[in-house]
Amino acid sequence: MAYYFDHKHVREDSPAAYVDSPGTIYMVWLAIFVGAILTIAVSFAGLGDRAIFVHMLISAVQVGLLAYYWMHLYRSDTVTWLTALSGLFIMVILFSLPLSDYLTRHLGAL
Repeated sequence: MAYYFDHKHVREDSPAAYVDSPGTIYMVWLAIFVGAILTIAVSFAGLGDRAIFVHMLISAVQVGLLAYYWMHLYRSDTVTWLTALSGLFIMVILFSLPLSDYLTRHLGAL
């Protein structure tokens, strides 16, 4: 059974060479865990109206770390990057919908 690194079907003889080190895996996990704890801390910090922006910034950093390291985007081909960027586009849409409601709430209903 051949292992193909990309869509060009170039045979890779040693797929074990691309295994992440345990240190990298644990550091990314720790960064994502710290981001989760930081999100909880921001909830109790009393930032008021600015809290939603901080929450979304933290979650964007967490998603970026997860995708780049655990989904191996740093060594992937163009099709995979295109798929990941389309997911980022969907995330921007999903962030903009609640933000548009939140930022225009003071204007009143139609």
